[in-house]
Amino acid sequence: MEDQAGFPWAPLFLVVAIIIGLILVWTIWLYPLWRVWAAHQEGLADLAQAKNEQAIQVAEAQGRKDAATLNKEAAIIEAEAVAAQIDKIGKELSAHDLYLRWQWIEMMKHRGDSGDTIYVPTEGSLPILEAGRFNK
Repeated sequence: MEDQAGFPWAPLFLVVAIIIGLILVWTIWLYPLWRVWAAHQEGLADLAQAKNEQAIQVAEAQGRKDAATLNKEAAIIEAEAVAAQIDKIGKELSAHDLYLRWQWIEMMKHRGDSGDTIYVPTEGSLPILEAGRFNK
């Protein structure tokens, strides 16, 4: 079938029919399959992202736990060192009370005439009032 100019319409009709057929096959069969596949791939990507975020949270929590454990151990070591220092100082001052007496004398020198009352414990743990206060 040719027109007067000799143009063959049959190949053009065949090409248009093939294009329309491909569009129908894509719309009816391939596109729904592709949507299912794409949704599956998106779900896999979301799952992988969730697993990565969970792993990050677990690593951060483990890091905080490790830091807390080390801080606790450091605090215990520091407390033991302070306790040992206090114990040593206490033993030394008990054995050699001259330093405490010297401190008391220095305090009395710098006190001046402020008129403050100073209580000094005795062997019976009763305070002795400063005699100068009653003389005024």
